[in-house]
Amino acid sequence: MAEMERRNIESDLTASRTAAAPTIRVRRSDERGYEDFGWADNRMTFSFAEYEDPAWHNFGPLRVMVENYIQPHSGFPPHQHRDVEIVTYVSSGILTHADSFGHRAGITPGEMQHISAGSRGMIHSEENLHDEVEHNYQMWLIPNRAGTQFAYHQLKFAPEERQGRLRLYASQDGRDGSMPMNTDALIYSGLFAPGDSVNHEIERGRGVWIQLVRGSARVGSTALASGDGIGIADASRINIEFHGESEVLLFDVSMNQHLLWK
Repeated sequence: MAEMERRNIESDLTASRTAAAPTIRVRRSDERGYEDFGWADNRMTFSFAEYEDPAWHNFGPLRVMVENYIQPHSGFPPHQHRDVEIVTYVSSGILTHADSFGHRAGITPGEMQHISAGSRGMIHSEENLHDEVEHNYQMWLIPNRAGTQFAYHQLKFAPEERQGRLRLYASQDGRDGSMPMNTDALIYSGLFAPGDSVNHEIERGRGVWIQLVRGSARVGSTALASGDGIGIADASRINIEFHGESEVLLFDVSMNQHLLWK
């Protein structure tokens, strides 16, 4: 990120009392890793699978973020995971999940799924069984302890329930009806209209990753377009202004969590 852009962001953020200036990382959509399977194309914020960028490995316990577009009647066949918290958010279309613990469900727009794969692991598949392209973000977060058990959750808010506000979908303690997970993270999503703005307070030792699923927004003096992301630490408060019809994900994570794997 250019030094001038960094200074502009810093001037519009409230610094933490413990730091001279916020720590900021901007990830532009077209700078992400990319792979095209023909039936699906993936854009990767952090190093993942065959994509490796030593400058982009994680943001706190947020280790993987992949934006997927899955073509109709296609999908990922059964595959295994273990020791990972998997969060999938669907923006459009329907993603059908099936796993070795007997769960089978469609994840619809505005809905988020959380799976603790557990230390013993699980097998699942993810398919688009319908006639329109399915669009989702899938995130992997590193557990904050060993020996986790498999768990499965889904949570959906209607558009009017998250219009103009951030709704909490997942948290470590399941607060406010959110899905409980084995990571010190708060995961939000919201829908915003032009002219909307939202503030988010950041506690000491935590950072925020903002991912613009679609639309146009500004954090400090940095403009964000669809697919752009920004990570901010060592700040006590951020403000997001929206300049188009927008959909956003926000991850509030501990930056001090000991990572069980990297």
